[in-house]
Amino acid sequence: MKRRFRKINMILSAAMLAAVLSSCNAGRADWDETLPEVATTSSLPTVSYETEETTTTESLSITTAPTTSRTAATSSEPNLATTTETSPTESTTSGISVLSDVPKVPLSEFTSSTASTPTITRMETAAPGTSSVSDSSGRLSEVVDSRFQSTETVIEDIGAVVSSDPFSPYTGKELDLRPYSYNSLDDKQSYIYDALITAIGQKRDEVNFSGVIGITSEDYCDVYQILYNDECSLFYLDTKMQYAVNASTKLVASANIFYALSDEETERRQNIIDAEVNRIMSQITPSMSEYDIVKLFYDYLAENVVYDENAENCRNIYGVFGDKKAICGGYAKAFEYLCRKAGIQAITITGDADEVPHMWNMVNLGGKWYHIDPTYAVTESKVGKYVRYDYFCVTDEVISRTRTVYEQDYTYPKADSEECNYYVKNGLIADSWEDVRTMLTNEILKAAKNKELVAEVRCSSKETYDTAAQRLFDPAQAEALDIMESALEEAENKYQCVNVSYSQDPGTYVLKLFLEYTA
Repeated sequence: MKRRFRKINMILSAAMLAAVLSSCNAGRADWDETLPEVATTSSLPTVSYETEETTTTESLSITTAPTTSRTAATSSEPNLATTTETSPTESTTSGISVLSDVPKVPLSEFTSSTASTPTITRMETAAPGTSSVSDSSGRLSEVVDSRFQSTETVIEDIGAVVSSDPFSPYTGKELDLRPYSYNSLDDKQSYIYDALITAIGQKRDEVNFSGVIGITSEDYCDVYQILYNDECSLFYLDTKMQYAVNASTKLVASANIFYALSDEETERRQNIIDAEVNRIMSQITPSMSEYDIVKLFYDYLAENVVYDENAENCRNIYGVFGDKKAICGGYAKAFEYLCRKAGIQAITITGDADEVPHMWNMVNLGGKWYHIDPTYAVTESKVGKYVRYDYFCVTDEVISRTRTVYEQDYTYPKADSEECNYYVKNGLIADSWEDVRTMLTNEILKAAKNKELVAEVRCSSKETYDTAAQRLFDPAQAEALDIMESALEEAENKYQCVNVSYSQDPGTYVLKLFLEYTA
């Protein structure tokens, strides 16, 4: 073998994803790593890697490269959550690069790692005064509710003014499906939700409630929170919440609705959204399955939307379809919006990835639920941009390795099927090291035919993954070089084998080899 007397200077880097709410990719990154050019046998090879803080040089060994530092912070305004991440750097001392090909780790649309405790300001009509009420009932309410500036007004002469439901169904531009959370509401909560969504659809500033329904302030706040979180079409709602309570009954009689945009600006942006969404929907053909349609949406977000946590509208669907800039909250909401337009049920999930706030989705395909993370699809490695499918239709078991789902007042559906997983659908599940080697060889040849960047495979177990990663990337074995070199002879388009870039994800057991073409 050509490499029998080689000393390979390399680093084994555990590649975990990174993304999370504010829209974002979560966890750790899908590292782009390199098997460097053969070192001379006369000197002890070294391995170098560089982070923002330090550069380390040591004797050749199997080393886990340090993950780029990621922190989450919020500004003084609770609804302007941002995150910072150290810039990826490349070592020039040994030809080894550790470059993240996953976007920065943002905070989600609604979460913040430093969220303040929510407060309610009470305004009495006779003797104005204020008092603060802390709510630490759970992580979600602590994180999410603090976004709202909530005002409760106690009014003496408003109460059971309306004795029946005064709202007619809204027939304007609205999603065909209610969000998944709507199905968990009881009759009272459904009444509040329907009244609010109708008033918002008609762009009314106020909504009155029937006194016989018996709506408490807690009822109203809970439902408004669900509506604000889960109605992905309402990009124009403000974060302020205000309602009036009858002084004698202590029941909510009415509420004011606040909008972040004027009617004219809302209509302008909605027209832009509609035009782009219609363009996407026009690509759906009668022969496409639900899987094909969801993949179309997923690929669109990966290929057309730039991850940008500083973009003005990065947390809502206009940022995606209008500005083409978003973070995880924007990606997740846009994905759900597209699915619901296509009649496919989807959910936006609030949680964290590797303890960093994040948002992703669940989607119902053929009656079976799957986790899917469109933010993680947005990738760019040293060798180019590609669509990443590591988290395309995965199970609860897979997602739980890197993510924690925040508790809700309702229960998410179980995701225990692999039928629509990307790697299952494409026959890329390896049960043994021999399968990994054979599949990677075949995938390299397929990729080289069209000059695609990635050859990849998913291992069916941790044992197979660990064995394959060791044999592929261990300096003493480095069989990734053998696979690349043997496939090169048959490849239609030639690629270089001097430096072999790869990635590995212990969260999903996915292994990738990247092809850098010579012409």
